[in-house]
Amino acid sequence: MATCDLPVRESENPSAAALHQLKELLERDAAFAQALGATASTEAAAQLAAEHGVEVSPEALWRHRGTLVSGGLPTWRG
Repeated sequence: MATCDLPVRESENPSAAALHQLKELLERDAAFAQALGATASTEAAAQLAAEHGVEVSPEALWRHRGTLVSGGLPTWRG
């Protein structure tokens, strides 16, 4: 039996909505992007994001660390 990938509404997946907000912030605010890249951990990155109005968990940041910035490079070392 085949499955079908339906889009998940942001209300059903709050981390997806937060990651989308975070990507937009990274694209429009170079100082924020530089500060995020300088964080030493996902916990510090989550705190920085919260200070800029984006509530995202450290776990969500870790899972998507290679997709937050263009080029697909990890933001934090594994």
